[in-house]
Amino acid sequence: MKKAPQNPARESEPRAPARQDLELLDRLATTIRPDDSDLDGWSSNYLRQHRSRLAFDLEIVGRHVAPQSRVLECGAIPLLLTAALAARQYEVSAVDVKPERFGEAISALDLDVVQCDIENEPVPFAPRTFDAVLFNELFEHLRIDPVFTLRDVYRVLKPSGVLLLSTPNLRSFRGLRNLLLRNQGHAVSGGVYEQYEKLERLGHMGHVREYTTREVTDFLTRVGFRVERLIFRGGHGKGAVGIAERLAPSLRPFFTVVAVKDGTNGVPNSAEPGSTSLKNGQQ
Repeated sequence: MKKAPQNPARESEPRAPARQDLELLDRLATTIRPDDSDLDGWSSNYLRQHRSRLAFDLEIVGRHVAPQSRVLECGAIPLLLTAALAARQYEVSAVDVKPERFGEAISALDLDVVQCDIENEPVPFAPRTFDAVLFNELFEHLRIDPVFTLRDVYRVLKPSGVLLLSTPNLRSFRGLRNLLLRNQGHAVSGGVYEQYEKLERLGHMGHVREYTTREVTDFLTRVGFRVERLIFRGGHGKGAVGIAERLAPSLRPFFTVVAVKDGTNGVPNSAEPGSTSLKNGQQ
């Protein structure tokens, strides 16, 4: 039976991240390079484009996850957040579809990163292993079976464990502008061909589609999570767009969902710890 919509608390990301978080990311970025030089441009652009977002990710983790907790990061490449969390003394494990792209950096930084295609394979950890799971800028990339993937994330969380999931906000000022003025259904990354072509060029999928807060909240509720908070993010630009996003935070281009594993929330049997959530008969 479909559950009633949740009404999570709402807040806005501040305009600037903490300097110490930015400095940590900048320092780590000098040591992290892909093994394949063809990925150098993408890797350096990633830091430039996501530097503030990653710094805010660190701050959000610090607020919602206790120090030295066991944390799983899904979709870890290019390793900046993984390495930063390890430097902050979290016990971090990570999964990525092709971690070998940064094999030398993983070894040099002594990071625990394992290969896993989370769309087709169960996360290779036992039930109730992690205090928190980070699922940042990944939900919009899922193209096969997000229900399977998020149920498996639920499986590896401890009771009352925290899911931090960030994703572009389709119902943002930019998303509405692109739809009405440009006939394009995206807030952040457009071009259907370009997004799928990343599978060949970078080794991972681009954006399949972007979502509204209602869609993500309803989805996570059906999986079994209790959604506690929405954090509206980004949108610190100048001009009319920046002003609109500051005056109406729900129109900002990104959001983070803070959700909790709640065993009283009507969890499907396939997501309960100890049951099988494996696909295609895998054991």
